[in-house]
Amino acid sequence: MKHTVKSVSLAALLAASASGAAMAGDFAAANYTTDLSGVCPDPLIVQLDWLPQAEQGGIWQMIGEGGEMTPGSYQGPLGSTGIDLQILSGGGGIGLGDGETAYSALFMGNSKAGVMPHLGYQELDSSFIFSKRFPTVGVFAPLDVAPTVLFWDAATYPGGFSSIEDLAALADTDDAKIYVSTVGRTFGKYLVDSGVPKEVFVEGYKGDGENFVTNNGQWLNQGFVTSEVYKFENGLNWEKPIDFLKIDDLGYRNYTGIVSVATSRLEELSPCLTGVVPIMQQAAVDYATDPAETNATIVAFNDAEMATSWWKTAPDLMEYAAETMVAEGVIGNGSDDTVGNFDMERVAEMLEIVTPSLDERSEADVTPEMVVTNQFIDPSIGLE
Repeated sequence: MKHTVKSVSLAALLAASASGAAMAGDFAAANYTTDLSGVCPDPLIVQLDWLPQAEQGGIWQMIGEGGEMTPGSYQGPLGSTGIDLQILSGGGGIGLGDGETAYSALFMGNSKAGVMPHLGYQELDSSFIFSKRFPTVGVFAPLDVAPTVLFWDAATYPGGFSSIEDLAALADTDDAKIYVSTVGRTFGKYLVDSGVPKEVFVEGYKGDGENFVTNNGQWLNQGFVTSEVYKFENGLNWEKPIDFLKIDDLGYRNYTGIVSVATSRLEELSPCLTGVVPIMQQAAVDYATDPAETNATIVAFNDAEMATSWWKTAPDLMEYAAETMVAEGVIGNGSDDTVGNFDMERVAEMLEIVTPSLDERSEADVTPEMVVTNQFIDPSIGLE
């Protein structure tokens, strides 16, 4: 049986109703004007690491409301550059196949979409760990600070937590636990190695909040400052004040959502990256300054179940996430005046942290310069 692929125009869904109003995609067309025709692949394909959400706003900003959505994909003109941008959803469901990641798709393709992305999201710690099996080079960091947090009920812990020592003291508190995905790798391992007793942790977090609720706020919970903090304060059978601590503030200063290219394709794609990375920088600034159009685009995509049936991003959540990312420095210039670049001292610190976890998947002599580069960054572009 032949199946017809559902296609919906976001321009049609979101077209302004007022006479003379700006057309969908006009902002991108007016502001992203570098000629990329004949320089970049057309379409230029970017593989996201997760389902569409505010953290990816800068990438969606480069198209705005003028694209076409099909299951797992959003495609439209990249401003007036002369090429299309195709954004592929990550996560389960429609996005990636079982066992696939945004970075493995750079080598083996996205089996759901049937294409080989040119760019894919990666995390700094994973780029070291998989530096031999899936060698990538990060060319743009949309997020200066990872949005991952530990959050807690503000009334249960009025003094809060601000350090490794504070978390370690939970071992002396009856019924207190820290619910995380794992302590075998990433920041969970870092916290144990730094002195937080392993017995304080409960592993298995997969975005669920039931343990937080059923334990009446005695447990600290892994989550995102852009999501769970807001959701628990406004619903999820809780609706009480929440406080949080960014993992970044504990010393695990991971870059997440890095736009990366397979190392083997870096030379081939360098002319394209020279033109498109500064556009990514500017789009990040533009999203942080005025996220309304992009937020509406992502909401409409998810409401149409183009990512998966169970993933929704309510307008109020998107607004909160965009504002919070700026307020918390998740989108920001970091230690200088440039958005999207890498602090190489920070990258070196992360390599030192993950070195004990390196194995046959890693290059034995991996260095910071092998996994990220500021080669394509325009240092003049940043948030004011």
